[in-house]
Amino acid sequence: MDLADFRQARQFMFQDVRREIELAKATATAAGKAALIRAGVRPGGGNFMAALALLCYTEFGGKLKYGHMKNGKDRAAENFNSFFDELGPAYAAFRKQHKVYDIFRCGLAHEYYVKEACSIAMLGSSTEAGVRIESNGHYRLVVEPFCHHLERAFDRLEKHLYPTP
Repeated sequence: MDLADFRQARQFMFQDVRREIELAKATATAAGKAALIRAGVRPGGGNFMAALALLCYTEFGGKLKYGHMKNGKDRAAENFNSFFDELGPAYAAFRKQHKVYDIFRCGLAHEYYVKEACSIAMLGSSTEAGVRIESNGHYRLVVEPFCHHLERAFDRLEKHLYPTP
């Protein structure tokens, strides 16, 4: 993958998720919700779809940076875990205590639900981790901060893969 292909893939990935975030924001106001309905767009953002995409993009980033393989086959969990840790210290600490790849990524990709009690929200502050456990023991994935932190990790990945002289 050359730099142009990387940038195109990155644009497709985050443009789609950001669109879902903007739809959720528009739905948060009565005027925005009404405007969407008038335009024939169902209010809300695709929280499940966006969460699944972000989890898959995390694995993709890990494959690009680390390329963990065994016997000629990708080590998907290792690629995911390595790149998930790059989202920030809170993510790395969370992953050390929870099986994030199994619970979230495999759950959404293969069973179509998170394997533990969990809620998926669209909107939240980028000062908080996008994947966490609440005080009541339920997991929570929040698309907006997860997207923000993953985009920053992809910024760093681009510099790592394609350093400027």
